[in-house]
Amino acid sequence: MKRKKMRCRVPRLILLVIFFCFGAVSQAQSITGNVLNAGHKKLSDVEVIAMSEANEKFSSITDINGQFQIKVPKEGNYTIQIIQNGEQLISEKTLINSDLHKDFKIEAVQNIEGVVIKSEKRLIDRKIDRLVFNVEKSVSAQGGDILDTLRVIPGVQVKNDEISIIGKSGVSVLLDDRIVQLSGNDLVNYLKSISSDDVKSIEIITTPPAKYDAQGNSGLINIKYKTGKNNNWNASIRGSYTQKTYALGAVGGNFLYKKNKLAVSSNFSYSEGAQKNIDQNVMGFSSETWVGYQPRKVTYDPSLGFRVGADYDISNKISLGAIFLTQVSNMKINNRNNVISVFDNSMLNKQYDIITNAQSNSKSPANSLNFHALYKIDSVGTKLSLDVDYFNYKEKSDYRFTSGNFYNDVEDISTQQNGSNYGKLNLNNTSVKSDLEIPMKGLKLSMGAKISFSNTTNDLSLFNLNLGETDPGYRQVNNFDYKENTQAGYVSAEKAIDKWTFQLGLRAENTNIKGSNSNETFTRDYIKFFPTAYVLYAVNKNSSLSANYSKRINRPSFEFLNPFRTVTNQYTYIEGNPFLQPSYTDNVEANYTYKNWANKIYYTRLSDGFQQLPVIDPVTNIQIVRPENYFETNTFGINESYTFKAFSWIETVASADAFYSDSKSLVNFTNPSLAGWNLGFSVYNTLNLNKSKTLQAGLNYEYSLPGVQDIYKSTSRSNMSISFAYSLLNNNLRLGLVANDLFDGQRTTYSAYSNGVKISFKNYYDTRNFRISITYKFGNKKVSVEQKDFGNEDEKARASS
Repeated sequence: MKRKKMRCRVPRLILLVIFFCFGAVSQAQSITGNVLNAGHKKLSDVEVIAMSEANEKFSSITDINGQFQIKVPKEGNYTIQIIQNGEQLISEKTLINSDLHKDFKIEAVQNIEGVVIKSEKRLIDRKIDRLVFNVEKSVSAQGGDILDTLRVIPGVQVKNDEISIIGKSGVSVLLDDRIVQLSGNDLVNYLKSISSDDVKSIEIITTPPAKYDAQGNSGLINIKYKTGKNNNWNASIRGSYTQKTYALGAVGGNFLYKKNKLAVSSNFSYSEGAQKNIDQNVMGFSSETWVGYQPRKVTYDPSLGFRVGADYDISNKISLGAIFLTQVSNMKINNRNNVISVFDNSMLNKQYDIITNAQSNSKSPANSLNFHALYKIDSVGTKLSLDVDYFNYKEKSDYRFTSGNFYNDVEDISTQQNGSNYGKLNLNNTSVKSDLEIPMKGLKLSMGAKISFSNTTNDLSLFNLNLGETDPGYRQVNNFDYKENTQAGYVSAEKAIDKWTFQLGLRAENTNIKGSNSNETFTRDYIKFFPTAYVLYAVNKNSSLSANYSKRINRPSFEFLNPFRTVTNQYTYIEGNPFLQPSYTDNVEANYTYKNWANKIYYTRLSDGFQQLPVIDPVTNIQIVRPENYFETNTFGINESYTFKAFSWIETVASADAFYSDSKSLVNFTNPSLAGWNLGFSVYNTLNLNKSKTLQAGLNYEYSLPGVQDIYKSTSRSNMSISFAYSLLNNNLRLGLVANDLFDGQRTTYSAYSNGVKISFKNYYDTRNFRISITYKFGNKKVSVEQKDFGNEDEKARASS
């Protein structure tokens, strides 16, 4: 929001940091009053805005007594707006030439103890720098987990439990604006532990502002939890049953309590069950072709999640809070009868089978603790926030396998290999972050700093069970230590001029890395700058134009940097690469919106892209899977989205995406380059099947044509889902029914070359499923409260930009 120039009343130390914040106090005027309903009851949590003729906004939120106070810097004509739950209820022009006290009466709205008129949220809202998916409005998301919800968000892809944004790769996930320090399978398991019923919305931020960490090559996914209303408590319990190849059950619940200065929230989840994952691959060597089929049963035995948080208003200016989160995943993977059939190149004669049987177990508890504080320095919006975070993740894993060649179902004992891998991981991260927001004359200034310390130890042991325990090659041990420290600072400024809004930001991050194992040590130090720029032109109330730019970084995980080799079978090894470098992206977007029609043109350049890459020896047929900086990509695309109601009882969100990808290989053992078009579209329908909207249905379909991804060619992909939701008992009881991937269309095949060997693979992670769920909500909307002096309600310290 834009505010007139005010003297920054901040401590002297902060003034040294923000020396450019200066000016004198103008002739400030005060607007005070109350907001009441038709029964003359005072309403809390109502936003009151005073907007000048130059479109400068000054705001306040009514306290539990319905009182508000706004300071404006000078006399003039102002438009007073009363907004509740995102809906404008009153708008009137007022001349302010002295202090003013005025009460506002809302005829059709009662306070929280009665009925509140709520605005009708859309399923999808588009803002200048993000897409907001309102989970509460999605029938398909009911009763599932966050991974299920991400599958139905336009522009997001979840393929084989890997999350990406269409046309991009490498997103980071945040929870209430705080980064989730997990990746890979650990991140997926964590997201599966969060129920969609506990989440208010999910933000897809393709060009993040400077206040966010630069990590995450192609944007952020920000999960926003539900928050309770003041002076009441509410709770819910839920359960779901999902039938895939195997069954998966989940139960959970949440609790929200707000009274006076205290707010408490908690939720828990428990899930247990299994799914069947299938990997298929083909490798065409010069004299033979290998065809692999590797099914595995993944059992969650069980997965637990718990989150509790509390906030307390010490005064009208200072609030403190803490959040504790824990998640435990126990996973067992049974790989039985994984078969690689070896044919001659005519594919008519099978020569032999390579059969592997394996069993793996892992237990991975994760705990995080956050302390946060907010200091409202003055009444015009100057505020200082502080976050202190601690994160700990541990994992114990073991993997045992037996592999050998079988000729006509008879094993050649000389080819048999027996082995096991044991691992113990411990990751600790501590970070401190501070943000300062300063409204100045026609300018909103933000700045902040963050320091982060990560320390990871990973102890791995490889046992060759074909050898005796006294043989030197029986056991290989690797102790990998990895330390990464980052210091960051940013500044951002936003200014509005008539119909134009401009925002510029610059973030600097200095990274210090030290890694070592039993054989070698490496260090790396670098400082990088990450600019951001946004411009928005409000053509009229129905349309707008915008453009933005951001630069991002994607740092390798410690697992990718660990050079130790893990043996999967006698022909497949997995190892890390200590020389792996971070990758960078430059993102440019231009947007035009007209009513419910959104258009986007985008360009992304990815340099030093890395991922695990199979390196195949065409002589020995041994495959080494190792991460490499192996490609750079230029992507040009266009996205169209339209929301409409063909009938009053159905809302449709239709979108289409077309992008041209041009990738160049940076290594000499893959195909040197690959370019081509990628086309896809999606249609999401929400149907109200009765007048009271208690019976709803969802019908969603998405389809992607064959295309390219990095240096891989890909086949088509589709997903059809249908869902029903029925609410009863005054909307406190909700029943859900969802069927996903009805046509079994999520079986994409990727193909490329490695050292002249054509490889193709198709991974299917049991996406075709049926889910039934039940949620029951209860609570007390008449919690008695003690009276307190005038003051605003608690604001989130890390509000979205």
